[in-house]
Amino acid sequence: MRAMDYISSTDICYLTCDTLSLIDERPIAHGMRVAYMMMKMLECKGGYDEYEIAEFVFLSMIHDIGVYRTNKITDELGYDTGANGTPHAVYGALFLKQVSPFGARSDILMYHHLPYSKVSRINYGYSKIAMYLYLLEEADALYRKHGAELDPRVFEEGSGSSYLPEAVVLLVRCIRQENMLARLATGEYKREMRAFMENILFTNEEKENYIRFIMHCFSFKGRMRTLEAIMCSCIVDEIAQNMELSGREKDKLYYASMLHDIGLLAIDPEIIKGTKKFTEEERTVYRKHVEIGKELLGKYFLVQDIADIAATHHELLDGSGYPDGLKENQISDNQAILQVADNVTAVLNMKRKLSRTEIISILQVQAQRKRLFKKAVSGVTDNYDTINNRLRTETQEYLEMHVRINNRYKRLVGGSSGEEE
Repeated sequence: MRAMDYISSTDICYLTCDTLSLIDERPIAHGMRVAYMMMKMLECKGGYDEYEIAEFVFLSMIHDIGVYRTNKITDELGYDTGANGTPHAVYGALFLKQVSPFGARSDILMYHHLPYSKVSRINYGYSKIAMYLYLLEEADALYRKHGAELDPRVFEEGSGSSYLPEAVVLLVRCIRQENMLARLATGEYKREMRAFMENILFTNEEKENYIRFIMHCFSFKGRMRTLEAIMCSCIVDEIAQNMELSGREKDKLYYASMLHDIGLLAIDPEIIKGTKKFTEEERTVYRKHVEIGKELLGKYFLVQDIADIAATHHELLDGSGYPDGLKENQISDNQAILQVADNVTAVLNMKRKLSRTEIISILQVQAQRKRLFKKAVSGVTDNYDTINNRLRTETQEYLEMHVRINNRYKRLVGGSSGEEE
């Protein structure tokens, strides 16, 4: 088990939300308001410990995660519900179940756009939370129209048919007694919810898996984004073992490699996947992903090394890289290792597939020209077959997982998720 004292459980939750906000902040802004209302209702209800509530609040923050795959996001956040359910709810549940530690709680998303009359007949341990979430979806939609002037009595008409009666009672009580809508309107709720989220506590294994979950969210901007992160982290891990780095140095390098391209989520995908050479303007925009990523990782990781390692993946030892044109004496071994791994990943994913001999030759030439760290290059060339076998295994597992998600989605919804096949 890798050490995970580099980031708190609370900060993992907020890093997840900020990562998704790089793609589009509207579903997360909506999720934050819904999560706050969920927190107040569960506190008011009683019977849950603070840790349990915090987990449901985290899930509520990202409850619309499926829209990043299935919907064109609008300011209204309105999503069609068909006979087989709401597509984004189905995809979100399937995605969480496959790539996150949420486990059985993932199905809360599956049911969160179904009314009380349907969910009440489903034998599911978290159905009550799903029914709370359904009501709060409606509550936030009306809040966006009416603000703090929203009259909570509007929900009483649907009590027992659309809405779980208990949920309506709790929501009305929170609006009237807890001044909940006014706190939403002033933004005070953010500070209050952040303080409450200090109660969440993940195990080291859960922390590592949530970091991997964030990496899997890269796929919302294209499956290759996550695939490249997986490949880079595998290569980094093998080089680190070959160079016999200490446990903590290996860990920092590993987490930096998983998230080093996180800033690409903020960049127009048409620029990233362009088939022609960058224009000067496009090049400038593209290169901003390094700064965006460094700022985001530096905000949440307690060890600055992780953000610093990630931010130098496009530097080169001869000073010809970017964004700072660092030279060899300004680059740590860990940073130089990530540079090699990122270059290997790029070479392996070139449109024209290169042979083993060609790839090794390219790396050795770059090392001889003192552009790449020679010792790290040797860690690849001397163990090329081992690395290649690991890459083949892990990338195949990743692709098969997406096939499972998409096949299950098609059976449940009857159409494509919009993900590239």
